[in-house]
Amino acid sequence: MIDRYAAALIALAYFVCGAVLYLLDLGALVAHDETSVQVRLVLLAAVCVPILLRRSHPLLGLMLASVPIAVDFALGISLPVWLAYGDLLFAAALYGSARTSVFLERAPIVPIAVLAVGFGIYTGELRPAVFVAAMGALLISLPVWWARSVRTHRDAAEAERTKAQALAQVAELDRAAAITSERAHLARDLHDIVAGHLSAIAIQSEAALRLRDRDPQKAMSVLESVRANSVDALREMQSMVTLLRSDDAREETATAGRLSDLTALVASAEASGSIVTVEAPDLTGLDADVDVTAYRIIQEALTNATKHAPGLPVLLQLAMDDRELTIRVSNPLPPDRGRREPAHVGNGGSHGLRNIAERAAAIGGRARSQIVEGPGERSDGKDPGERSDGKDPAERSDGKDPAERSDGRMLWRTEVHLPLRTGDIQ
Repeated sequence: MIDRYAAALIALAYFVCGAVLYLLDLGALVAHDETSVQVRLVLLAAVCVPILLRRSHPLLGLMLASVPIAVDFALGISLPVWLAYGDLLFAAALYGSARTSVFLERAPIVPIAVLAVGFGIYTGELRPAVFVAAMGALLISLPVWWARSVRTHRDAAEAERTKAQALAQVAELDRAAAITSERAHLARDLHDIVAGHLSAIAIQSEAALRLRDRDPQKAMSVLESVRANSVDALREMQSMVTLLRSDDAREETATAGRLSDLTALVASAEASGSIVTVEAPDLTGLDADVDVTAYRIIQEALTNATKHAPGLPVLLQLAMDDRELTIRVSNPLPPDRGRREPAHVGNGGSHGLRNIAERAAAIGGRARSQIVEGPGERSDGKDPGERSDGKDPAERSDGKDPAERSDGRMLWRTEVHLPLRTGDIQ
């Protein structure tokens, strides 16, 4: 309510105070003022009315008040009129544009100095010159300087508020990114535990059903593996729940599987009916992140092999040098998929392949899954998954599928390269 009528109240206050000064004969700044009070009040009203525009159109109000100010200057300077005009100068410097504010700060300096020197020369005395300079600084420059100071502090406060809002927004984005990353991490772990173990249980249960009459002893062995997978899944789920309830992030690597548990993964895959051949050097002394990531990737790759190529042999190769750990898992494609890639590849539909790529990328590695030519089909000594021209095996100049040109088997290969940090190998 007060803000709405603030300009009107300010204009009224200036007029009332100025009228009181005139009635007490305290308004004139020059001796022998012969101008009537009525004329002074009209000039004062003419200056106070533009104050109504001090917030909405401050520069226009200043220009409108300049006319009565010029008349007052010609009749003899009076204090109430110039005080009201000072408020208009203050409003124009504070609420006007930045260019207007700077102009009002600098423009009066030269005229005031010239006027003071002129009065000193005209009167031949120093006192009038000092008086004119002091009145100019008090009535014109001081309101502008005050407004400039308020404007500077206001702009600084606004800049701080904007900065604080930007920092709050960045913090919110970081929090959202952290939540998204944590959800993706939790999704990968749940997929490793639930999908991996349940896929193995489903495949092994089917094998046990087929063998129950033909080979009961073998069926019993498969059921033991089913139970082992169930127990492992339950243990890992309990470990994950414990980790989620704990504030110590270091427990994550303590509860996750390691490459030292690779034998259990191989045994589970073989219980599903696949023959797994492992070629691996001594892998002790790996950094915990690399160790856990490699374990999870191998677990997912073996699960994919037993799920999409049941009963076919799997070759697991691990190699390590001073820079990286290389994991390669290969298995023949089933006959019904020998001439095309699995339907889930390449369209984002495979959670397993995406998890492998995300886990590798999380520690700076890279992963690729593709169809390659089987061993023994090349005579140039190159890797079966490479072409002499550097192109992918699936890219043929004649546009034919590689399975149509090769007499051998096609392999599905997952190859992962994980960087080793300094001190990983001991």
